[in-house]
Amino acid sequence: LVLSICLMIFVGGLTRLTDSGLSIVEWKPILGSIPPLSEKKWIIEFDKYKSTPEFLIQNFDISMYQFKIIYWWEWGHRQLGRIIGVVWLFGFLYLLFRKKIPKGWTKWFLFLGILGGIQGFLGWWMVSSGLEGTMIDVASYRLAIHLTVAFIILSVILWFILTLSNIDHVKNSNPKRRNKKLLILINIILLTLFLQIIFGALVAGIDAGKSYNDWPLMSGKWFPEDAFYSNSLAMSFFEEAGLVQFNHRVLGYAIFFLSL
Repeated sequence: LVLSICLMIFVGGLTRLTDSGLSIVEWKPILGSIPPLSEKKWIIEFDKYKSTPEFLIQNFDISMYQFKIIYWWEWGHRQLGRIIGVVWLFGFLYLLFRKKIPKGWTKWFLFLGILGGIQGFLGWWMVSSGLEGTMIDVASYRLAIHLTVAFIILSVILWFILTLSNIDHVKNSNPKRRNKKLLILINIILLTLFLQIIFGALVAGIDAGKSYNDWPLMSGKWFPEDAFYSNSLAMSFFEEAGLVQFNHRVLGYAIFFLSL
């Protein structure tokens, strides 16, 4: 399950890089697992895509061959999500009926499946943001939330593994013997890494990485000039490319020095 989720995050990143996420304009959790199997059905799917802002504004000259490439990327991403759901379901039912779930852990294993279902919904919520208006990409903050939940699920599973693998050791450990200062520092680094992942998603969501291509300065200055062009100060942190890239860089520096 851990490996499949890591693969899911990797494929999700490639789906974003290839601008494939908006190629499938409907969310059909079960029937959507069947791809177009005839030229007629491919034409139907292509016509649906032609109604999206991405096609009308950016990809208006895309060919059927090119559409199939981005379609397969998005279909594969969604299909992998379905496979993860099936792996969890059969694994959960197997352990449940064989009575192999440790005492008190049934609710936690079930909670993991619920998280997976929420993630599937968030994926569609993200995609739907790019199917109306003048959006040619998904909303950056929805992309960040989608990726964040993926890492939360991965973290929860790893927490389960560590706890169950060392359950006797954890029960018998003496909290007084723990290095509290080291634990605090490690948690600060983990939190900063987590924030960096979120800001990385924001950078990807609005292509902020392309706004400044010099380093360590940004067009010869330490702080971007276009940081607060947005009408809303709060939304500048999500929508202004210069500020989003600046925050991503600063967090990178913070992680480097904290690690040292």
